[in-house]
Amino acid sequence: MKISCHCANISIDAETPENVTDCNCSICSRYHALWGYYPPDIPQISTGSHGTECYTWGDAELEFVRCTKCGCVTHYRTAVGQPDPLIAVNFGMARELVADIPVIYYNGAELL
Repeated sequence: MKISCHCANISIDAETPENVTDCNCSICSRYHALWGYYPPDIPQISTGSHGTECYTWGDAELEFVRCTKCGCVTHYRTAVGQPDPLIAVNFGMARELVADIPVIYYNGAELL
């Protein structure tokens, strides 16, 4: 399945996830994200000439990636050196593509 940010500067090609996660932590709830998780080498991520910016907070274990043109948060990745590296694709950008996929509700707010 292929998804992209609003302006198509960032496109991601990934297999359909078995499920997506809806986390209520302070950042995920603001992004209104539905995360699908992959090993770092699985999703094919292409970035156009407008590039990306990353946002980290707290313990800086995760880097949230957004398009510098339209501002969409497309994915996050574990920071270099973190155990269990992964990429989480934001399927909130294409909810219609995952409408029939189970949603796991994660209480991340309780952990922070």
